[in-house]
Amino acid sequence: MKTRFIFVSLFVILSLQISAQTTPEFIDLGPGGAAKVSNNATYVVGNNYPSPAWIWSEASGRVNLNAINYSEAFGVSDNGIVAGSFIDSNLIAPSGNPTLRAGTNQNGVWDSLPGYPGYPVLDEMSYNYGYGISGDGSIIVGMQWLPTWKAEACYWDQSGIHMLGRTGGGSSRANDVAGNETNFIIAGWDGDISGPDRRAFYWDPTPHYMGGYDTTYPVGSCEGLNSDGSKIVGGSAGAPFVWTETNGMEWLTLNYLNYASYAKDISDNGIIVGYVSPSVGNYVAFIKRPEWNDIVYLKTYMIDSLGITGISNWTFSFANSISADGSKIVGTAYDGSGGSHAYVLKLSAPVPVELTSFSADYNNNSVELHWSTSTETNNRGFSIERKTSNSDWADIGFVSGRGTTTETNFYNFIDDAVSSNKYYYRLKQIDFDGSFEYSKIVEVDVNPVAEFSLSQNYPNPFNPSTTIEFNIPRQGLVNISVYNLLGEKVVTLVNDFMESGKHKIQFNASELASGIYMVKMSSGNFSDVIKINLLK
Repeated sequence: MKTRFIFVSLFVILSLQISAQTTPEFIDLGPGGAAKVSNNATYVVGNNYPSPAWIWSEASGRVNLNAINYSEAFGVSDNGIVAGSFIDSNLIAPSGNPTLRAGTNQNGVWDSLPGYPGYPVLDEMSYNYGYGISGDGSIIVGMQWLPTWKAEACYWDQSGIHMLGRTGGGSSRANDVAGNETNFIIAGWDGDISGPDRRAFYWDPTPHYMGGYDTTYPVGSCEGLNSDGSKIVGGSAGAPFVWTETNGMEWLTLNYLNYASYAKDISDNGIIVGYVSPSVGNYVAFIKRPEWNDIVYLKTYMIDSLGITGISNWTFSFANSISADGSKIVGTAYDGSGGSHAYVLKLSAPVPVELTSFSADYNNNSVELHWSTSTETNNRGFSIERKTSNSDWADIGFVSGRGTTTETNFYNFIDDAVSSNKYYYRLKQIDFDGSFEYSKIVEVDVNPVAEFSLSQNYPNPFNPSTTIEFNIPRQGLVNISVYNLLGEKVVTLVNDFMESGKHKIQFNASELASGIYMVKMSSGNFSDVIKINLLK
């Protein structure tokens, strides 16, 4: 296979980003499951029923959140305030037993959150619940049980509890929140009493119905959001989605319809985690980076892309949360014996390689790849990978990077080993420590030329250079010459055997006088002439 590497200058035409990662690490946090990581990646909370909930940090390790019998932790702020539920011995159910209620925990001490005035405890498990907390800890979200045995989404701030309503007449629930006390977005679900028991909703605090995959039965739920609330993720009819006000619901995959599949959380740089259900009761954690066209099973990504070892006999069922910077993913996995484990997948803070353009063009029987970067950090270079619809990804070359730089750099790679087919290309950006990440995918449809043609030059008029394009359907001798209006040949541009395909040449007429010239192309029985205008 013949390849060429060339460093050239290109015009920046779009803005992308790939993120090189330092050495990743899989951390087993022990029995149970991890529910949430704080936006700043400092704290992780989780549960281990019927034992108390817990909080983990790299500084302190795993610490139980003291409670009677057990407690629940579902959210954690950047300063370590936990949102969840605990058994409160001061709140007694009709049976005479203490009641599970919403609360916050800081430094191992649970503080209760108030119930809505006049709403009684229904039983030991039915009063209110805390599910999420804002990054600054000013807002907690959850749900309150009503005397009618329906639940209603709610939130707490310094002034107390606030109900968010039940737009569809069924139950509703708030799962997560972004923002602060004066400007916030809450994600969750609202049930339709005459339709699906859960529908994707957000509140600000006005309720907003977001639609769903199946318009006739739009069952769904919002599960998480990024730190400013501009992107919300969830699932509808088994199709995980990301939602923005501009684009509405965008489906990550449609391969798991009618099963319980959800996008659970999204980082500020657009990395989505969640789980899909290939069959009833079979859950598989996934990750979706913004430059990918589809989700990837998290275990596959950990082994194949991150090079993590020692987990081949593990089952990764749930990826529940990701930090705002995309450096930590948490969830629940099962070891070879079936025991549940909370885990952290630590990627560390992403090291950006800003890719400002990446494009592919077919010219002169070759595919030309062009890309540029605005910044690079520890960038060893780019491995170029190619595939077709009938083949897997293959490494076809390497272009060295510029290490660490804040200057704009331009790159080019030419793939000569192509024939009639549709080709897909991606860049594998590799750091000096061996970590790597992929760019978005570009595609090129290579079609054979069906007939001879000589195109009009551009620009025209020109001074002093112009481009002339021509096509030949088969290999052969090609002659392209320039004549003046007296019919005298002034220069020969091409006189050689050439491969079939599309070609272009540059004509520099700096040594000719202004005027009209004729360009004649001949190859076999084909002949054509165009008129060009040199204007100095």
